Amino acid sequence: MRFLKLVQSAVPALLFAATAPAQSKPGISMDQTMNTITTSASRTDSVTGVMHMTSAGTNARIEIDSGRIVRNVGPFSPGPHAVMIMRDGASEMVYLNPDKKEYISIKPFQMMQGVQKMMESMGGSMKFDTSATHIGIDSLGPGPTIDGHPTVTYRLTMAMRMTMSMMGQSNVVETQSTQDIQAATDMASFVDLNAGPNRFAEFSQSMGMNKDLFDKMAATQRKVRGFPLRSVKHSTTSTNGVTRTTVETIETRNIKRVTVPDSAFAIPGDYKPVSMPAMPGAVP
Repeated sequence: MRFLKLVQSAVPALLFAATAPAQSKPGISMDQTMNTITTSASRTDSVTGVMHMTSAGTNARIEIDSGRIVRNVGPFSPGPHAVMIMRDGASEMVYLNPDKKEYISIKPFQMMQGVQKMMESMGGSMKFDTSATHIGIDSLGPGPTIDGHPTVTYRLTMAMRMTMSMMGQSNVVETQSTQDIQAATDMASFVDLNAGPNRFAEFSQSMGMNKDLFDKMAATQRKVRGFPLRSVKHSTTSTNGVTRTTVETIETRNIKRVTVPDSAFAIPGDYKPVSMPAMPGAVP
């Protein structure tokens, strides 16, 4: 479950530009290409996106160069030139539509709490079956040289079962995945500069997961030594007997150390917010 749907508006940081001095932090920039092939019983979809990412501290900015990687968020359409900003380790996410000069701000952690409270208020529940959960990682030894960098290949395996109950009916979602990661051994020092995207990756794979399982997954991923340059993830998701398979390939190139101004993570002052009705039980 990777859908993030939500609310909240943010204060345009540029309003303070006249009185506050410009700030900047050390960070990194990189180019990424993502290809996702999803197959179900009735169809196969393939989406390729090219993006440029800038990251500093726990913040990140992703600019879509081509492809439609970001889906519509409720009434908000990111458009073909979408920009996604992750703040404070993805505790807040802002989607910008540069063509329409609109934005929407969401807080995924609070959103998940709101979903759980809403389900509880209706007599429902959402929980992970810990007895069916497995997270592991193995080193497969030296990998190929990528973009001039020596790599080590890691294999990350995950198996999870989530049960959602509502109004006397239960939906069981089972997910199994195998992800091969080629990490550049000479770029380990770059990992600390990529904290924002790393935090988001952990969160996006742990929707609804309890803290113990979330911590276990994060600790497992930290065993990857080096900066990931390529990953191929094969996953199978079964919902009440209906199966969907996904192959996701991510390639990272042109990684550079840069100085990133705080304004890169600010909402332009002339952008208008797009809001959504608050869901029942949402945390204010």
